[in-house]
Amino acid sequence: MSNQRFVVTISHQLGCGGAYIGQKIAEEFQIPFVDRDILKRVADELHLAEADLENRDERLSSVWEKLTEQMYTAPAAGWVPQYHPSDKELFYLESEYILKIAEKTSAVILGRGGRYLLRDAPRHVRIFVTAEMPERVERVAALFHISKDAAKTKIETNDQQRIAFNRTFTKSDRLDVRLYDLAVNTSALGLDCAANLVLQSVRAKLSLKEV
Repeated sequence: MSNQRFVVTISHQLGCGGAYIGQKIAEEFQIPFVDRDILKRVADELHLAEADLENRDERLSSVWEKLTEQMYTAPAAGWVPQYHPSDKELFYLESEYILKIAEKTSAVILGRGGRYLLRDAPRHVRIFVTAEMPERVERVAALFHISKDAAKTKIETNDQQRIAFNRTFTKSDRLDVRLYDLAVNTSALGLDCAANLVLQSVRAKLSLKEV
């Protein structure tokens, strides 16, 4: 295998198995799989609990959330308000971390605008993972221990938020398959077959030989 650095970015929809595929690729090449690490790193840098940023993942703060933050930044006797980074600040910090990783090592990066941030990287494979709604609902209901109706609502909300987030910060439509080297449907292929297809695509684009 080549010693040259490379990066695989995986854009995905909630409940499609994107994390599973990302982990499989990382394991195969023995390189870091970067997902929640980014959130933890940014939380540490801001001196916040990871949970405080978890709900901000690839979504824009609503008008009401921004208003609440403004209201609670007013000084009060004996109380220091918690810092709440803006959407732009959060995106910048996550972006900075992703770029630093790609400069140092090969990696598989899940979501968080990685496809856009590393668009000029010479050895970059861009993957999109999707699935049909019934399978997505099943996975999300099992993962979060919620009803199928609640899972469907969560998925629809998450889809809308990610689309809005990407349009705001990457000026692109994440569902445009022309942005990717490969798009896979895990409902049609199954998780392992989809992972193998991604693996073959990475090897083919980067001219990597099997160990």
